[in-house]
Amino acid sequence: MTVVPRIFRQFIPQLLHVIVLPVFFCLFALIYEPFGLRQFIGDDWYEVHVIIISCILLVSTILCRLLYYFLPLRLNYSLYAFWSIGEVFFASFFVALYLMEVLHKSAVYFSIVSFSFKFLLLTLVIPYIILALSMIIAEFRRKVNEPDEKELRMRFYDDKHNLKLVLLPSSVLYISAEINYVNIYYVDNDKVRNYILRSSMKALDEICQDNGLLRCHRSYYINPKHVKVLRKDEDGIVYAELDARDVMNIPVTKRYYDRLSDMLL
Repeated sequence: MTVVPRIFRQFIPQLLHVIVLPVFFCLFALIYEPFGLRQFIGDDWYEVHVIIISCILLVSTILCRLLYYFLPLRLNYSLYAFWSIGEVFFASFFVALYLMEVLHKSAVYFSIVSFSFKFLLLTLVIPYIILALSMIIAEFRRKVNEPDEKELRMRFYDDKHNLKLVLLPSSVLYISAEINYVNIYYVDNDKVRNYILRSSMKALDEICQDNGLLRCHRSYYINPKHVKVLRKDEDGIVYAELDARDVMNIPVTKRYYDRLSDMLL
């Protein structure tokens, strides 16, 4: 499934979530008093309680968005939706705790959690959708307006989302994986160079597939444009021989052999 664009993980979108979600909830709850919220909270100090709930939502959103920003997650749209619902569910526990301690000390805690989750989710679904659509549109505009020469380059980010390396796809020979790193082998001024990037093969799946690199082994991506020949050794293991000097032959497993061989025809 399609992974959400990289813009979803950038700092500014996280900041927008932190600001927009509690502000929207506060204004919506004060103006429209949705889902029987005033009846549940009561008329006394209703506005004050709404503001405090908004502050609780602010803190919980900060925690969740910091976690999302720093964890090396690659979510598709469905998983991102579940993550967003999880953020609301997380906030519901703290909102329910406040409501129980201040207003409904005799109530069952998880019944208040259920009520809190319902009114938070139904209120916040609107800004969540608007924020997601705005990021999708921003990413689309970026791709449309970006110069062609930039669009043709591969951008490699580390596990902290910092840009570390920019290459032409045609210059990349292959990428190999180690425990917490990947080795990117590429040609620069007719010399083979190696860049060690703190990342994972899974994190590079999208950029490799978008730029014509093929997985040939669980630990290797290869550029089929640089493959001279596929050959089988005496043990029956298939290797790809590249057109660059002083590079190793890359193992090709049966799972990926047919696709790679078809690309070479």
